[in-house]
Amino acid sequence: MIRNGIRRVFDLALRRRDRWEREVEDEITLHLALRAEQLAAAGMSADDARQEAVRRFGPLLESRTKMLDAAHHRETRMQRTEFLADARQDLAFALRTLGRQKAWTAITIATLALGIGATTAVFSVVSTMLLHPLPFPDASRIVYISQQPTSGNNTGVSVSIMPGASAIRDWMKSSRELEDMQATRTRQLDLKTTTGDPSSVRATAVLPTFAAFAGERPLLGRMFTDNDIRAGGHVVLLGEAFWRERLGSDKRVLGQIMTLGDSSYMVVGVMPASLRVGAAGTRPTDVWLPFDLRDDKMAGQVIARLRRGASKASAVHELDEISKRAPRVGASSVGDLPFRAVVTTPAEEVRFRDSLLLLTAAVGLVLLVACVNVAHLLLARSATRRREMAVRAALGAGSGRLFRQLLTESLLLSSAGAVVGTGAGWLGLRAMIALRPSSHDELKAAHLDATTVGLAIAVAVVSGLIFGVLGAMQSSRSSAHDTLKSGALSASAGRSHRRARAVLVVSEMALSAMLVVGAALVVRSLSSLQHTNLGFDPRGLYAIDLGGRARTLSPAARTLALDELAERIRQLPGVRAVTTARAAPGSRWFSVGRFEIEGEPPPPKTAMSFTDVLYVHTNYFSTMGISLREGAGFHDTTGSAREVIVNEGFARKHWKPGEAIGHRVRIADSDSINGSDSTPWWTIVGVANDAMTTGPLTESSAPFLYMAVDSSRRAQTILARAEGGAAALKAATDIGRQLGVGPIAIDGTEAFLSRSLSGPRFVTMIMSVFGALGLLLAAVGLFGVMSYTVTQQTREIGIRVALGASSARVVKSVLVRGAALAVTGAIVGLVIAGWGTKLIQTQLHGIERLDPVSFALGAIVLVGAALVACVVPARRALAVDPMTAIRAE
Repeated sequence: MIRNGIRRVFDLALRRRDRWEREVEDEITLHLALRAEQLAAAGMSADDARQEAVRRFGPLLESRTKMLDAAHHRETRMQRTEFLADARQDLAFALRTLGRQKAWTAITIATLALGIGATTAVFSVVSTMLLHPLPFPDASRIVYISQQPTSGNNTGVSVSIMPGASAIRDWMKSSRELEDMQATRTRQLDLKTTTGDPSSVRATAVLPTFAAFAGERPLLGRMFTDNDIRAGGHVVLLGEAFWRERLGSDKRVLGQIMTLGDSSYMVVGVMPASLRVGAAGTRPTDVWLPFDLRDDKMAGQVIARLRRGASKASAVHELDEISKRAPRVGASSVGDLPFRAVVTTPAEEVRFRDSLLLLTAAVGLVLLVACVNVAHLLLARSATRRREMAVRAALGAGSGRLFRQLLTESLLLSSAGAVVGTGAGWLGLRAMIALRPSSHDELKAAHLDATTVGLAIAVAVVSGLIFGVLGAMQSSRSSAHDTLKSGALSASAGRSHRRARAVLVVSEMALSAMLVVGAALVVRSLSSLQHTNLGFDPRGLYAIDLGGRARTLSPAARTLALDELAERIRQLPGVRAVTTARAAPGSRWFSVGRFEIEGEPPPPKTAMSFTDVLYVHTNYFSTMGISLREGAGFHDTTGSAREVIVNEGFARKHWKPGEAIGHRVRIADSDSINGSDSTPWWTIVGVANDAMTTGPLTESSAPFLYMAVDSSRRAQTILARAEGGAAALKAATDIGRQLGVGPIAIDGTEAFLSRSLSGPRFVTMIMSVFGALGLLLAAVGLFGVMSYTVTQQTREIGIRVALGASSARVVKSVLVRGAALAVTGAIVGLVIAGWGTKLIQTQLHGIERLDPVSFALGAIVLVGAALVACVVPARRALAVDPMTAIRAE
């Protein structure tokens, strides 16, 4: 049919041109003939008259071309005028037609708006975070470069190491796959204030060429220069937000001196807020410092731009080849330990990228359900309009005009859906930003951009064209004569229509089943996380960190302050226990180096091992509430006895039950990364229960070591268990001031755990909304099908009731038909969902991806909603009056 239509369009164009040429030829011939007659009447011979007429006419070919052009322009103007007039008529007729069916029109527009709105809201976030994470020129070629060990990772956790200045210099000198390479390093520095309490600022060190790399220029002053670095690099650029909020946009700031850490810097400029090294929404940089590539102790994050035509794989290969010639890693040499370059895009560095992809898949399913629903509604409507189309065709309307009319109505509906949906998407985006947890602050950068609006328009246009063409094809399949000859009701539905509706309903239910099962899995995963046994008691447990002033103290003074603070907190009323540790619950500390167990073959010299180690005080376990499964705990309070306690996961990995005590391990930490034969052995004196001290999102049975050490070496945090909540520790702040370490920070472990689950809780909430939305749309679609089916079967039902069919039997037939479609769609959807859950496996905690409860729950909810959607049509079937139904025909 489409091929015939295209042929007709080209044939029509050719016929029009032939007609113009014939008209022009006829006009020229007539003109010459009349002029020849005039000349002949004046006394010229017939031949002379024809020649004189041609001579007076002028250049024949040029005149013919001009006349053809004039005819073409005249025809084009007429076609344009005719098209606009027809379009106005079609639009006016479409408005009147849709206006007469207000409920149907409202449901169709609302369905499209829900799908487009949900897509717009989520795609706005995806566009900001994943598609345009950095506003740099040629952002699609921007990559981050880091390094990872190629072997020896015992924990399974991805460990990235920032390359050192020497490695960066080698890459810059030899790389041909990268056009530009920039080194950056972000850290917190203490800014000396007039009150004496240092405030923490976010400082990023960059090369002098970084502003040009990012396509930015200073708002005030100048960028760094190589001379600044050669002179010691004691210059600083302020971030725009810091300059406006902290300094009141004072332009006299240039030339002033700031004290950051232990050094003084002169302010030489102010950089715009759009300059950043991280993804959209990350905390802005307060101050910019020079990155000195001459300092081999410096290591940094590398940002580079791929050469045109280069790929990440080719860049990795080249960097690895360069590194093999001069193996340098991090800020210090690690000899011949094997490392590889890792090249990632800014989008791959987004923290919750997997959650965004999950939400994108979910919203895609919602959009598909909405489109199927609209297709279903239009299909049902086209069936009821077959008689109308037959009458219009019988009155002389061409197939093209009818096709255009249906297309106009479809595009009008989709355009209205796009407008309402874009508004709904904007509101949805505002709601997502307002409800975001603090751990997802990057979301506040999301906004409705031109790309997202273009997507909404594209969805509307494509769906309008598809639905319009499908409706026109359905209307064109029957002849006007047959339609008018058949009855009013029986003419509305054929077997093909019923099959098409059944396929659409099954598709809709299948898509909804996938959504509902996905939402159920995420909800049960969050529930599992919230009820996970952490292995320690977080109730009444608080982490106390020293204030900013402590950073200005010497290590010895800081240790004395920490011990004194812990002792005085222990004496506060309501405080039951106090201990010190390297980190608070929720933090993760790695020990990097060679790991070795006595009696087992030592790892090769070129291997690097990683394991989790936490340096704790001897009363750490009693304070945390972690019980020892084997052994009696540490015997020494200073760590000089070199005792270590392992968790069950560590003991289970290396020994049989009950055999871990007494074995010795040797681990070289980051201070002696290669290890040596002189690295001391540590004796295992206990096996502790598995505990999620690094957070509820980690594996509790991951191998873990607790090493007893004197607080003078490793401790940085005080852990206190207090009755009465944080009020019992209120006096600790004053004690911190008295000890000269500034106002200390107190954070409850329960509050921390709640914050750590805020991200999964947020994703679960949105997934639940999408699941409910898909379920609602599927129920509306099934309701529409059953309502339409009952309407089409009014005469049949009336006859069956007149012949003695019971009401229960009539209702049963309606419910069975709806249930059959729903169950078929649910089965198809559950099968597809079983495969699709592989994609979200990493997002699940505590449950399997084929969790039977989630699948059963999804099936029950879906079929239940479908049966509820069938109840109203079934009740309508009961209300059919046999006499009325038969007379209606």
